[in-house]
Amino acid sequence: MNVDISIIIAVYNNTAWLKMIFAMLQQQTYKNFEVVIADDGSSPENVQEMKEMASKASFPVQHIWHEDKGWRKDIILNKAVVASKAEYLVFLDGDCIPEKHFVKDHYDLRQKGYVISGRRVQLTQDISDKLTPELVEKGYLRSCFFPLLFSKERHSENVIRIPLRLRFGLIKPGKGCLLGCNFGIYKSDLLKVNGFDERYLSPATGEDTDLEARLSRVGIPVLRYKFVCRVYHRKHIRKEVIPNPNVPIFEENNRLEVGYTPYGIDQSGLPNT
Repeated sequence: MNVDISIIIAVYNNTAWLKMIFAMLQQQTYKNFEVVIADDGSSPENVQEMKEMASKASFPVQHIWHEDKGWRKDIILNKAVVASKAEYLVFLDGDCIPEKHFVKDHYDLRQKGYVISGRRVQLTQDISDKLTPELVEKGYLRSCFFPLLFSKERHSENVIRIPLRLRFGLIKPGKGCLLGCNFGIYKSDLLKVNGFDERYLSPATGEDTDLEARLSRVGIPVLRYKFVCRVYHRKHIRKEVIPNPNVPIFEENNRLEVGYTPYGIDQSGLPNT
């Protein structure tokens, strides 16, 4: 089956939220996509649940897994890129539920030579705790529009969607600020920097900031769009690692002005490389 978009979802054991993501992917207004689960070492029980979910989905699903040896998200993302079947890739984190126009917006905005970065709607703690796949299927998130718009969470305005046909010429995209949990890029553009730098073995610094910096050095900037390409992001405590072992790697790449990393994808098995 030919697909227009590969949605790469980074997960680790959290099947409850993956079920909610699948529930919204079932409702997407654009249907010609596959899902590639980039699984950073989930347990056998969770893997079995994911396989059952894949068997019931209306869209094709690949499950790419490696052994749990600590945080190796960038490595499994690269493996998912290699496995993906589409020319255009959209990256989504396992705690982000896509709004029903998410795939359509990314497809309409795609541009060779650019990264398309969407935004997130930060859920409140109450809504995050209450959500279930059944509520998501019934449209509960749409009913939360006003509570989210007037919440005290950062960037609450992102709950608003302005259709592309109304915004062209009125709202210009910003530049920069790639969100690792919500961005789209042509595979050929990502391969120009050889994907993610696999030396990053800790969350926070480096995962998306490094990718954005390296892409910019090869002439692929980020276009940041508000009010489209939106995801609902689970409220949780951000994990900080101090001192973060990623920082010296990030500083080295910046000092050497690295674009293409030798610590990325093994492209020997890819077609046309």
